[in-house]
Amino acid sequence: MSEAPGERFEISRAGPDDREQILAVMRPANMHHVPSPEMGELELTRFFVARVDGRIVGAGGYALLEDGHGKTTLLAVLPEFQGTGLGAALQDTRLAEMHRHGVHTVTTNADRPATIDWYRRRYGYRAVGRLRKLHDFGDPSTDHWTTLELDLGSHMRGNRRR
Repeated sequence: MSEAPGERFEISRAGPDDREQILAVMRPANMHHVPSPEMGELELTRFFVARVDGRIVGAGGYALLEDGHGKTTLLAVLPEFQGTGLGAALQDTRLAEMHRHGVHTVTTNADRPATIDWYRRRYGYRAVGRLRKLHDFGDPSTDHWTTLELDLGSHMRGNRRR
């Protein structure tokens, strides 16, 4: 059990019955269109969820790519729980899991400036490109994704020194 300001939350792997609750968490961020051209079906074995009093209030997924790289997929926290550290806890958990699988480079796509800044500032991601959106997904005022990349090995070594 982790502690966020004013809340106690638990991070765990998603279970086989968590799909609808995960999509409900994604809905306020407009990332619930699954499956869609932007996001295939949820791979629940590659999702972590944050629970408060048994209710899923945040979720984050990842993928292991054939080339040995990792990719973060969806990440969202219900609006009333944003700013509590849940998003960072989910991100830290999925990065640690990819690192355990031997991943050294992680990519992600983001469309909100504050999210892009968060990935850069907190985790050390760097922008490496842009992709045109294929579907009404995420921020409807943005027509592209910013592709970000993280040297996971360096990030994990840096965290051990803290």
